[in-house]
Amino acid sequence: MNKNIHFGGSLQLGDNLRILRKERNLSEREVSNLLHVDITTISKYEHNTRTPDIYTMIKFADVYNVSLDTLVGREDREYEERESEA
Repeated sequence: MNKNIHFGGSLQLGDNLRILRKERNLSEREVSNLLHVDITTISKYEHNTRTPDIYTMIKFADVYNVSLDTLVGREDREYEERESEA
């Protein structure tokens, strides 16, 4: 598990996107090229003024080599707790 990713709490998806990008030493421009989106869109995602659709989130997860759960700050144990309650 990545210790810098924020699970739960007040941080949002954009914060995790920025952390993951910086950990991989990528610029916003490099990520925008990898995802084939405008650099301003990457900035809006990271500043939580725009939310990527599920297809873009999958691309982010692939580029950063993390699960979607990690990307959105959802811990595995949260899922396991819900499963045990069902």
